Amino acid sequence: MTVLTKKVPPDGGYGWAIVTAYALHHLMIIPILQGFGLIYRDKFEELHFTATEIGLILNTCGAFSMLCGIIAGPLIKSFGFRKVAVFGAFSLTSGILLTGFANTFIQFMVTYGFITAFGMGLGLAAYPVALNNYFVKNRSKAAGYTMTIAGLGPIFMPQVISFLLSSYGVTGTMIIIGGINAHTFVSSCLLQPVRKHLKEITEESKEENKQINTEDSEDDDNPENVKRLEILEESRFEIGTPRRKISRELSKDIEIEAMFNLDSAFSQSLKSIAESYQRQASLTLSEKSDIPDIKIKLYDADGNMVEEIEPLKEQNQKVIKEEKDKSIFWKIGRTIIDTFDLSLLTDPVYVNIMIGMSLAIFAEINFSMLTPFIIGDYNLSTQEIATFMSVVSCTDICFRFLAPYIGECLSQSHRIQYLLSLFLLVVSRFALLATTNYYPLLIVAAGLGIARGFRTVYSTLVIPSYVPIERLAPAMGMQMAMNGIFIWIGGPLIGLIRDITGSYIKCIYVINLMTFTAFVMWSIELLYMRYKKQT
Repeated sequence: MTVLTKKVPPDGGYGWAIVTAYALHHLMIIPILQGFGLIYRDKFEELHFTATEIGLILNTCGAFSMLCGIIAGPLIKSFGFRKVAVFGAFSLTSGILLTGFANTFIQFMVTYGFITAFGMGLGLAAYPVALNNYFVKNRSKAAGYTMTIAGLGPIFMPQVISFLLSSYGVTGTMIIIGGINAHTFVSSCLLQPVRKHLKEITEESKEENKQINTEDSEDDDNPENVKRLEILEESRFEIGTPRRKISRELSKDIEIEAMFNLDSAFSQSLKSIAESYQRQASLTLSEKSDIPDIKIKLYDADGNMVEEIEPLKEQNQKVIKEEKDKSIFWKIGRTIIDTFDLSLLTDPVYVNIMIGMSLAIFAEINFSMLTPFIIGDYNLSTQEIATFMSVVSCTDICFRFLAPYIGECLSQSHRIQYLLSLFLLVVSRFALLATTNYYPLLIVAAGLGIARGFRTVYSTLVIPSYVPIERLAPAMGMQMAMNGIFIWIGGPLIGLIRDITGSYIKCIYVINLMTFTAFVMWSIELLYMRYKKQT
């Protein structure tokens, strides 16, 4: 019996301070995006801005903040999420303060469209990475609590903005909001590196040494069921670089034996490990290094050699020659791929997740912005529209809190939960098209809020539940960048459809088509993976 000790994320403890920081950040920045039009509605009219210019300012801020994710990923990987969040807080606060003094289209584009958006983008990338570093088992609950608190901002901030406008005017309001958003410095400082808060756990492992007697084995009739990986090393050697040397010693005639099929995944993994070891070792050896002659051979149960992997010395010489022959453009391309971790794009499952989420997020953002106009096409009064919006917001917040507990009862993966929320959104939006009376519309509003609450919580968990934690920052950064591309390109498309059809209700068909496309893409992939697993 062996007792092993290892360090794991706290899954609580200081992690709840991270939840508080995350919620505080989103509580302040989300209302800025939603309330910017309320603050500058009259000011834009005084400055004689066209609808196109206003739309370009708003879309640029939303899209550029998402596109910053592609930069935020490598920054978080290099400097950590706390430093990136602090710089994001500085850019966000500076941008809001400068926007308060802007009076021309170019000034608004620079201060709000780029500087403020850059700070938002860094924060939107850094805080989710921090949360997912601190939580594993309780990740869905942490995300649920965070999004519940953050959801209070859009409820109370419009009232605060209205009061500030009546008391201090546009410039004064933006200065005060800039001061409020300066609290993001506090929230960013709370993002301590997770290594300071790792907890130690002990595990007991029972090791059993089993003698493999191939002569008495039940599988003697099929010698291919026994495979032996033999690694021979003729001398001690040292692998080094100019700055660092790592001494490794292999014992002579190390033999690893296992009872499994030659074609099994575990069998193939031994060969992969051996080849990977040689490949990594050869890349660290210089041309003048003392290179050992490592030979890797595969044997069957009868002692016959099945395959021999090329010795390290010969492989190393080939690698050195290949490196010399590569052009400067290849090396630059390799550096870019490594920096931004673009190798993630070779994973079809990740690409499918990324595109599907971007379609769904684009549809939800546009539906949220157009909801007052869509409901206005039903000839409802302002009070009735406000009540509809309130029902959506209240059920949204309630189910952000309840979503993790309902998810535990359903016992499904985060991705399946997100897929179910997309289905509910599609059904609720189509129900909106089929409803004309006021009270049935309120029932539809509750359905929209429930689906939105689930979607908000699980949208932050889909990618972290798939990619390794060390690749999370670039993975989420690319996801944000894809969101920005969809928003920038697709936003004007929705407006064009409204101009052609003359009705916002028709836009629901396009929005639902986007969401349903994501639903179908994911469903096909999940069904295919399940079929492949069974066969």
